[in-house]
Amino acid sequence: MDVPAGLGERGMSLWQAMATIDVPRNALVLEAARLADRLDELDNIIQGKGVLNLMQFRLDFPSGEDEPYSVEVKFAAPLAEARQQATALANILTKLSPADGKAVLQPVPADLPSNVSPLQRLAQKLNG
Repeated sequence: MDVPAGLGERGMSLWQAMATIDVPRNALVLEAARLADRLDELDNIIQGKGVLNLMQFRLDFPSGEDEPYSVEVKFAAPLAEARQQATALANILTKLSPADGKAVLQPVPADLPSNVSPLQRLAQKLNG
């Protein structure tokens, strides 16, 4: 089986560990490998080691003499993007896991109201 080009260290490890002869499965494995590499790149950026254009500028010229210039500055959000990529990777890895290896969701305790946060539920479970 051919190894896809362009994978980094973590992506290559994931590919080698999970790829099979099943083409549809390998499509998901490849996406998971790419996501793993992308997360490494985003982590480097967050730590200040990577290169990313974090600011975008836009200048709107006035249409008349009495109108002011408008400047818009936007900042990229690598931390938010890393969270989204991590969620996507987790979803793909969940789909790739064998049926007998899936985590079983525990039922929510009946004594907690529906508006309790997941963190509060965990604290209740640990303390109760």
